[in-house]
Amino acid sequence: MPVNRKIIPTVFSVIDRYLLKEFTLTLLGVIGVLWLIYVATRFARYLAQAAIGSIPSEVIFTLLGYSSLGALSLLLPIAAFLAVMLALGRMNTDNELTVMAACGIPRLRVMRNVGLFSGVVAVIVALLSLVIVPDVLSGRYELEQKAKIAADTTGLVAGSFKESRDGSWTFYSQGLTNDKQKMENVFIEIHKGARPLVFRAEQGQFDIDPVTGNKYLILDKGYRYEGQAGDKDYVIAEFSSHSLLVEKGGEKQTRERHKSLSTGQLWERGQDKDLAEIQWRFASPIMAVVLCFFAMVFADAGPRKGRYAGLLPAILTYIVYSNLLGVTRAWVTKGVLPLWFGSVWVHVLMIVILVLLFNRQKIHHAWVQRQREGVAV
Repeated sequence: MPVNRKIIPTVFSVIDRYLLKEFTLTLLGVIGVLWLIYVATRFARYLAQAAIGSIPSEVIFTLLGYSSLGALSLLLPIAAFLAVMLALGRMNTDNELTVMAACGIPRLRVMRNVGLFSGVVAVIVALLSLVIVPDVLSGRYELEQKAKIAADTTGLVAGSFKESRDGSWTFYSQGLTNDKQKMENVFIEIHKGARPLVFRAEQGQFDIDPVTGNKYLILDKGYRYEGQAGDKDYVIAEFSSHSLLVEKGGEKQTRERHKSLSTGQLWERGQDKDLAEIQWRFASPIMAVVLCFFAMVFADAGPRKGRYAGLLPAILTYIVYSNLLGVTRAWVTKGVLPLWFGSVWVHVLMIVILVLLFNRQKIHHAWVQRQREGVAV
């Protein structure tokens, strides 16, 4: 134990612990605000869906838990970015950084603590985006599909007719089974096409394809009637099981399902869109580190400008950075950019800009010196 007491102060001095404490406390405050905003927005969206009968009301808070946990990998990088900028901005306004420099604490010491803080955040973000969030999104996706099925089933009133959204088919069910999962004595009339189509079955249930998001109605033990009664080509067919496509899954369902695949599954599939998704998951921890060093630049806004002077350029930097990564992801998915190039160019570009900003005074001094030499000649 005495050995540990000697090692810890050597590695982390009072200044180091103070800086890391400020970063951490500010991070907790920022992530709390961002998380509450996200939860409130999601809650309003789920509440609206429950109001129109798209999902049952009892699953709202479960879906909210899945969504809020899945959003942490996106909220943490910007929260760490703002935490470093706000903490250093306050210390700069209170002249604490000036006092540190006067006491012989170099800027590299602050950079080291920023790097350590951002590294820890990057590890957490990597763990979330690569391992935890895909499982959370998978659970949310399955729950949403089951909730939609439950909403369609429980929305039926025994002995009443129900039309589809586009009015192409009419549905009737005498009632539900005891477990509320299947419908009994189902009657369906489909109005699409020139020939009428009627189905009659003992039982029926909704099902959703987990990959495509297509919604099907599975009928058990029934008859299929096609054509007008009395026509020569009138067809009656008996079936033990028959599936009807009720609603085709859109691009949103396919995209959500793809996001919920584990990193191992994406790597095994090896398609461009799969590898682009893996690059996107790796981009979040890298972005967290780069943005934290950008925060040092925006925190040093200059004298008499206030601690929030760099907030606007910081937000613009985050928007540009994240949008470039999103566009690159789409380009890799479509094959416009090669996989090896991928999002690497975005990170390299932002790092080059960061280096230029860190050395802007030296660059300006060199440029002025060259101008003076030119005038002298």
